Amino acid sequence: MAKKILKDKKDFRVYLKRIEYEDAIGVQRWGNFDNPWMEGYNYGFFTEAEVRYWYSTITGPRKRYFAVRRKEDDLFIGFLGLKNYNTLAKTAKLGIVFDADFVSLGYGYEAMQILLDYFFDDIKFKELYLDVNDFNIRALRLYQKLGFKVYDHTLEVFENQKIDPDFTYFEVHKGIIYTKITKMKIRKEYR
Repeated sequence: MAKKILKDKKDFRVYLKRIEYEDAIGVQRWGNFDNPWMEGYNYGFFTEAEVRYWYSTITGPRKRYFAVRRKEDDLFIGFLGLKNYNTLAKTAKLGIVFDADFVSLGYGYEAMQILLDYFFDDIKFKELYLDVNDFNIRALRLYQKLGFKVYDHTLEVFENQKIDPDFTYFEVHKGIIYTKITKMKIRKEYR
């Protein structure tokens, strides 16, 4: 089994380790989401060159990315990223992606609990931020369950301009589709 670098929770089905290229290449075996709104989370179509490029973007300065691996078979099923990693302010921004075949099974909740323990207890950071698409109800529920609080809302240009927008979650301005984003944060005392 690969070296575990974050605390192991014995009753959890996953562990986290710093992501390495050998982990990253595993995204090519991932399942993909059918929903065109989730297209930006489909890593299973990546070519080897795309994996190399993606890996180079997550291993730069001010970033800490972790592979989520299932204990029973050591399968790489997701990743969590600490972006905008600021050791002076003790803050970071969360990124999270899971293989479509492993969502809604509780793995994300377990992985996030491990990450939050590491974030607040081990490296003693103060605040973790995230942005989530309003259409990603599953993710919003996870973050609320973990103790994240909403602090703002915004719009961002949506990466897939070919969708048929549902105006509950999207807006169109001058022919450009924008996704509604909820901004959330967590501090240790929120948990």
